[in-house]
Amino acid sequence: METEKKLQTLQAIEQQIKEAYAEANRLAASAKTNARAAILKMADVGQYLLLGRDHIKDKAEWISSLGIESTMAEKAIHLSRNREQLELELWPSDVAKLGAQIVGILPPHISQLRGENDPERTTELNNHWLNHADKLQKSLKDLWNKKPIADWRNDERETIRIALRPLVEIYNQIERIDSKTR
Repeated sequence: METEKKLQTLQAIEQQIKEAYAEANRLAASAKTNARAAILKMADVGQYLLLGRDHIKDKAEWISSLGIESTMAEKAIHLSRNREQLELELWPSDVAKLGAQIVGILPPHISQLRGENDPERTTELNNHWLNHADKLQKSLKDLWNKKPIADWRNDERETIRIALRPLVEIYNQIERIDSKTR
């Protein structure tokens, strides 16, 4: 009797696991689709900003009057200039996810949301972003293998330059600090 009850419980647990797993996969597919749609819609915003700013004198004031921060406007324009790659899915989904997090469409990783005194909060570097940096590096290498840098258009080179600038600045800061300690 006891063994039969445990077996029924295990079967019920296994059924719950299968149902939860299937639902998680459905939600993940939906989230990926929604994130992609949000990124493409943000690219639309960038395209409209590019079209509209030719008709006004004070671009910064105009963008501010629309309720858009200047940094967000720059990112939207960046996405619009890369619309072709986004639509053709030349960039893997991990890069698109990173782009969505950068422009604020997706929330930050849960570890960044923990309170200051939360015992599970780490004071060390967030490995989540380091993992994305590694994936970004691999994705860019794949992109470069498909289309060598020498074959890129000027706007493609400029887009990558703008996207990588924050990483280069972080790298340079680390180098300066390390050179002082050597």
